[in-house]
Amino acid sequence: MPTLKRTYAEHDLWFPEPDEALTRAPTWLRRIGKAADGQAVTLAMVLEQEPASGHEDRIGEHRQALEAMIELSEAVLGSTPIGATARGPVGFNLLAFAGELASVLRFGEPGSRSIDLPLRRACLESIAAAMLNAAGCLVGGDWIPLRAAGG
Repeated sequence: MPTLKRTYAEHDLWFPEPDEALTRAPTWLRRIGKAADGQAVTLAMVLEQEPASGHEDRIGEHRQALEAMIELSEAVLGSTPIGATARGPVGFNLLAFAGELASVLRFGEPGSRSIDLPLRRACLESIAAAMLNAAGCLVGGDWIPLRAAGG
């Protein structure tokens, strides 16, 4: 059976509606057929399935979405007290989305070979900012139920 050849346009970065932005993160989708919906995939999967010529654009898209999430987290951090319930999902989403970008930039991974140095530096700065804000969101929260923690 022949392997399906994927084209550049078969992946999209889905964004949650504004009223869901605090609890849901952007997600890469692989389109299935001609339907508008698709299967959730990671940035690494997108880079593996698309030509190297498009990697820089995809990494740039991911970074732009991460920057928007960082801005949102700054608003949450500035408007809620330490340990506030609203901070938890924002922190975990930042952590996961920034981690996706970090994983493809590791030396030897497709993303590390596909981008120029200025974009790589900008991505690393965005990852650092996201981690700082994620830590700020998660500090002081009771995110692990006592029973699960052995208490």
